[in-house]
Amino acid sequence: MRLARFLPLLALLTLTPARAESTPASVVNAFQNLLLDNMHQGAAQSCDTRQQRLLPSVENTFDLPYLAQHILRPHWAELNDAQKSQFTETLQDMVVATYASQFARSGGETFTTLDTDDMAGNLRVVHARLEPKSGDPVRFDYVMHETPKGWRVINVIAAGVSDLALRSAQYNRVIKDKGFDGLIGQIREKTAQTKTSCS
Repeated sequence: MRLARFLPLLALLTLTPARAESTPASVVNAFQNLLLDNMHQGAAQSCDTRQQRLLPSVENTFDLPYLAQHILRPHWAELNDAQKSQFTETLQDMVVATYASQFARSGGETFTTLDTDDMAGNLRVVHARLEPKSGDPVRFDYVMHETPKGWRVINVIAAGVSDLALRSAQYNRVIKDKGFDGLIGQIREKTAQTKTSCS
């Protein structure tokens, strides 16, 4: 298993809808359990089925409006409401497609949720580990904040690499070179390729 396949995930991440009384660790546990279940069912599920299962979980585990705003932070104020909604929806579609594609077959992997630490600004970070059947484990840190609907993921740090920072740098380069429409087009093209290759 290659670490690179996990770094782009806004962990990009999730499962059953998070409840207001849930804890950060329970949200992460639910997310990881759904991913493992999708993998264990393997060929019994189509890519479309995995995406359908993931969609409500992504919506209820990630704070997508927060992620969208902070990914495009230098340009967010320049966008109108329709563009903001368009980017958020495009981001969500990409996240769901990526998880459905990457977590499609079981290779004996296991997830372990570790401890939860407090961070400044009333944030929490849940530490977790993905252990492949062979090879080195991958460390995931889920940065979360509390919303009126419960705890939500606002960043995933895989092996020390921040997905939020990485995606922000990539997308801001594109929007500077190609504009907002160019960015949307590029993300949609990549998502379409992911869906085509998803099995």
